Parts: sequence; C-alpha cells; structure tokens
Amino acid sequence: MHLQVKPAAPPSHFKDISYAAIPLRTGKVPFHVRILYLVGWPTRVNWRPLFGSSSLLREVRSRIRKDPDALHVFNYLWTAHVIPALPKVRAIFACHDLETEYMERSYAIVRAVEGRGILRWERRKLRRVAAMECRVVRGAKLVLCVSAAEACQINRQWEVSNAAYLPMSVANDTRVIGTAVRAPGAPLRLLHLGEVAHFPTLTSLEFLLTKVFPLLDAATLSQLELNVVGKLPIGDPSVDAVREMARPYPQVRFTGFVPDLDTVYGRNHLQVVASQQATGVRTRIIESWAMGFPVLSTTVGAGGVEQLAPGHNILLVDEPIQFANCLRQLVEDSTSLKAIGDAGRATYDSHFSRPSTAARLRDLLIRHVGCQLPDAAESLPEPEQQTVQASVST
Repeated sequence: MHLQVKPAAPPSHFKDISYAAIPLRTGKVPFHVRILYLVGWPTRVNWRPLFGSSSLLREVRSRIRKDPDALHVFNYLWTAHVIPALPKVRAIFACHDLETEYMERSYAIVRAVEGRGILRWERRKLRRVAAMECRVVRGAKLVLCVSAAEACQINRQWEVSNAAYLPMSVANDTRVIGTAVRAPGAPLRLLHLGEVAHFPTLTSLEFLLTKVFPLLDAATLSQLELNVVGKLPIGDPSVDAVREMARPYPQVRFTGFVPDLDTVYGRNHLQVVASQQATGVRTRIIESWAMGFPVLSTTVGAGGVEQLAPGHNILLVDEPIQFANCLRQLVEDSTSLKAIGDAGRATYDSHFSRPSTAARLRDLLIRHVGCQLPDAAESLPEPEQQTVQASVST
C-alpha cells in the first residue's frame, strides 16, 4: 500500500506495481497518550505523538489477516514504527536513514541558524525516537541499510545481527545521459541536487559558497555556473541563509523543484556533492553513476558508497583549497569528465544494477527471513510479466 497525506499522482516507479493508495488519517492524539509520552512509559505508546498515524496499524493488520505469510516491507521509521506491534509478522525495515542521527543533525542546524541551545522538547523527542528505533530494529526480521557502515553501526549499537547492506539500484537504469558537451568558451555548468532545507544539501552549499568560491579568482568564477535544483521551502530560515550566502555570486541559480531530472542532467557537465554531514543513501552519486554522469564529491558526501575509485569513477576532494583547485583545472580543461562518467556507469553496471541487487536481496531473504526462493537468474521475469508477491507498506 502507498500512504498519502493528500491525493497525489502515483509515483513514476510504481507504474508496473499493483498497490492501494491509502489516505492517511491522523486525528488528535488523546490527552492521556500525550501524558504518557511526556513520562516516557510505556514506550509502546510513543508512536502516536511521534508519528501521528491512527490508520496505519489498522491497514497493516487487515493485510496480515488476508495473507499471514506475506513479507511486509516498511520504508523509514515513519512507517516501521508499527513493527513492534506485529511480533509474528515477517517484517522488513528498509532503513534509509538512521532517524536519530538525522534528527539530531537537523536540529543542530536550526539551533545554529536561530542562535540558541537545545530545547527540552527536542531533547525529549530525540530520546523517544532513539527508543523507538531500537525497538523497531530488534523487532524486524531484516533491516536493509543503504551503506555497509550503517549496517555495522546498527548491529553494534543495538546488539543485533539482522542489519545488512543492500546497494541502491535505480529504476529505468537502461538510459545513459552522460555529461553535456561543453562548447569552447562556454561556462562549466555544475549541478547541485537536493532539497535545500535538507541538512546534507545545506552543509554542501554552505561549504561551496563560504569556503570554496571565495578562493576562486574572478576569471574562474566567470567560467562557472552553479545550478541548484531542489525544493525551496518558503520561509525556512536555513534556506534564507543559503540564499544570502549566494548573493555575491550571480552565477548561482536556484531552480527549485524540477520533475524531469533527465533534462537537468542533460544540460550540465558535473554534479557537485560537497556535504560536510550526511546520513542514509547517497542517492545523487548512485543516480549519476547510472546515467554516466561525472561527480565531484567530498569523502563525507560519498561515505558508504562501495567501489569508489578517486580519479577513475569519481573526483574526491575534501579541503576547500583542493576543491577550488579541482574546479579551476576543470574550467581550463574538462575533457576528462566523460571518461569519469563512463567509469561510473561501468561501476554501476557491475555492483548496483537490478540483477546484482536482486541477487544480494535474494540471499538476505533466505538467510534472515527464511524465504524459499529460486535462483536469482530464474527470479527475474520479463518486465511485462512482473508482479508483486509481497504486501508492501511504504
């Protein structure tokens, strides 16, 4: 099932999947539940004040009654918080982010912008989410992580052995766009993807605009164009701060949300990922590799991505002066970008493609969930014959 806060068109990657769109009904949290949340006991009541969903658990249980042996996949803690209430269900937690770390870093950025210390409600919420995350991890049959480092961290932190790394794969990964052809004298067009209020994006833009660009001479800056593509929440103080950082640089352009990223990739030369803090999947790097598009990243921004080969399938630099020198060299000669993009695509094909990811997922399901599955090669039907065998909660 696909939960919807408000009516929306089906996601493009769901077109070949049969699913039910469930309007999410929240409702007011009862007073006694709010009191128990403040007290912190019992922990099982925390899901209502934290996540506000009064309909999710009912919808899941109705599907369990129809097929008790089905696999139930929950994406993010926002849906996976119901797993502790389903002790006998074959539940899989698709952990895209370590929620406690994500919240803690997001709150830290807001506090820095507002110039204040941590509030009691923030500290309390972090404790409650950490407790819920622990219960979910221990209650799931399998926790799918987007990096090997995060899988190890979960297993170590909560003393479990059910967390495992599953590489990200991209839908419709047969298309290869590659880097745009840069005409003589044309500026080097840098692509920066991600919702601007998201803390990895914020730290990346702050690094570029306050640490790297000031090191570049006027001639180099005149040959650069930074296209920032992603949601721009109106009234968000952190977004306003980033816009202010960009004010001295007319070559920085905020495009906002763009539905067709193929067009965006097609008119740029290089993606920059300068994050100083990051959690979860490094979506932009994997997607760029799938499209044969070159990437310039920091070590943190590429953290957790397997098969990194700096100078071959990615450009990897950390210090501001290194970043500035790399941009200066690429402004002078960007012919190496095509080879880096091609190498990224080759890396994607060998380690992140659908067949590769399917084979690894098959092994994890057999080992942790006890599924009886055919060989990976036999379990990949033709696209027009694909069906969903599991009940999926996202």
